Amino acid sequence: MSGRKARQARRAQPGAQPQRRRLTERHIAYLAAALAVVVAVVGGFAIAHKRSGASAEAVSAPPGAVSRESGGAPSIRGRDPITGKQVSLAQFAGKPVVLNVWASWCTGCNQEAADLARFAASHRRAQVLGVDTQDTSGGARAFYRRWHWHHPSIADPSGSLSAQLAVTGLPTTYFLDRQHRIVGKIVGAGNRAEFAQGLRLALRHS
Repeated sequence: MSGRKARQARRAQPGAQPQRRRLTERHIAYLAAALAVVVAVVGGFAIAHKRSGASAEAVSAPPGAVSRESGGAPSIRGRDPITGKQVSLAQFAGKPVVLNVWASWCTGCNQEAADLARFAASHRRAQVLGVDTQDTSGGARAFYRRWHWHHPSIADPSGSLSAQLAVTGLPTTYFLDRQHRIVGKIVGAGNRAEFAQGLRLALRHS
């Protein structure tokens, strides 16, 4: 059979072209599926990298870090919500003061309370003084029992003392030098290392 007749015979065979077309369509489908898998994998890696970067950034930002502050000596006095005695900042003349504005209902205050108690017990050369703002006597007493606090506080039920100190959020901790000038502060829950850092700052300015 000549080449021309052979080609005519192949064209005449039923189903030859549809089969080739089906194979071509199948190959295209395979290629499309493979491409979709590659895109999904690459996209997944990109999203995972982005999320891990965001997490690392959030962890590296230190909430409650000590910031430098400059302010005159505040005049603070009032009744201790635990003992009922009168307490004033002037009682601690000549000592650096860690002034902690707190409330029993404040989440951050509860987060830092144990560290503040340990700090107060291990840093006798400084005076820790609390300002219990917009709180109840019962809430304050329960807070002291729960966290084993022993330093004095001043009740501030109306929030006037915290307003005088320009408190923008609870808890806030101020670090006062020996002349009771404000030299640093922590906005938000602090920890023992940050309280010690703030005290060092107060001692350097004394």
